Amino acid sequence: MALLAIGMTAYAEDYKCLTVVCNSTEKSIELATIQKITFENGQVVVATSNGNESFELTKMERMFFSETPTSGVKSIETEAASRNMFEGKCYDLSGRQITKPQQKGIYIVNGKKVVTL
Repeated sequence: MALLAIGMTAYAEDYKCLTVVCNSTEKSIELATIQKITFENGQVVVATSNGNESFELTKMERMFFSETPTSGVKSIETEAASRNMFEGKCYDLSGRQITKPQQKGIYIVNGKKVVTL
């Protein structure tokens, strides 16, 4: 375990952020603010100079170092949260205005890209 920690410390020196993906949501934390990382009571607790960040181990998908904060998927909306998403202007990728997506694909809804599954 100590060897793993030493390897991670040496590896992290080239990076500026620690990113944790939990429940398909990414959280980037600047390494300069991190004081301690502990594993306790089924949680990963990252103590920073700005307070603690806790992540449930059973919901954690991955943890990695990066040069900059990630700009990937920040969260995924559930169907219940997106039911009213298609109110307003909706276009297919050919630029045709449609009332509501009829099949899986990528659409432009109110100026934002939306993927239907």
